[in-house]
Amino acid sequence: MALAHAPARLRPPDPAGLVVRLRAFRLPLSGRYVGGRVLTGLLAVWGAVTLVFFALYSTGNPALLLVAPDAPPEEAARLTALMGFDQPVPVQYLKFLQGLLTGSFPDSIRYGSDPVAVALGRLPASLELGLAGLTAGVLVGGTIGYLSATGRSAWVRRVPLSAAVGLDAIPTFFFGILATLVFAVWLGWFPATGGRGLAGVVLPALTLAVAFVPAVARVFRTALVDVLQADHVRTARAKGISHGAVVRRHVVGNSLGTTLNVVGIQAGVLLGGAVVTESIFGWPGIGQLSINAVQNRDYPLVIVCVLVISVGFVVINLLVDLLAALIEPRLRS
Repeated sequence: MALAHAPARLRPPDPAGLVVRLRAFRLPLSGRYVGGRVLTGLLAVWGAVTLVFFALYSTGNPALLLVAPDAPPEEAARLTALMGFDQPVPVQYLKFLQGLLTGSFPDSIRYGSDPVAVALGRLPASLELGLAGLTAGVLVGGTIGYLSATGRSAWVRRVPLSAAVGLDAIPTFFFGILATLVFAVWLGWFPATGGRGLAGVVLPALTLAVAFVPAVARVFRTALVDVLQADHVRTARAKGISHGAVVRRHVVGNSLGTTLNVVGIQAGVLLGGAVVTESIFGWPGIGQLSINAVQNRDYPLVIVCVLVISVGFVVINLLVDLLAALIEPRLRS
């Protein structure tokens, strides 16, 4: 009895209760959820590089590009054996997987050096352009989606969204050429080729953002409209809270989870999908490098470019998926 009425600091510890509390504790994201996303990403990377490998190696022997037209056949055979292209494709594929796991790849045919170093050297320029285009696309698309869902007048709700949807009908290469013609050639506001610095990145980033705005605007608008019809929003309005305060406090935050998934997909696409934009503006990124590698049949460099783009796509989508699941628990499935 004396023990029951003893002060809390004199009572013996309660390990059973502590264990119960620890078992009741759950992290915001389970290890199973994160592990599943990582495994899916690894399978996607393996599938992408495997498809590219067999597509490239089924088109012919790239060693013949290094031989002069008047060279004897023995020289072509020597280079083919030296580079390992005389072996069966399955054998080359197994060696490729071994190099993929160990991080060692054949030298680039065009540059004569490690293709990983060549590709990573172009990656910062692509990240700079992709981040600029992504930021502009999110800001413009998010603003249009917000206005189309919460605007008071029909003009505000319909016209900006209709203009954004109309951008889907404009091919990226055509918009890039048109933007160069208007803003670089006629007006002279920006350089025609993508140079470094703020002025040089404006037109390439604008071209990327235009392809990004419609998806963000539509998805964000749909998410906002769904949340505006929720019960807790009706309750907040019944309490007399103003429309703007309801949207800011109860609607926008609950609409970000679905929108972030779209942003993640588009962000991953921008890393490799900027090939056309980089070619138009002469941007020294990995997209333009991959085009040149395909034209030169530089198989090791093409595969490394695909590998870098695939890994970037998977990492960006994984981070966005985790962030969206933290914001929106319903997405943790």
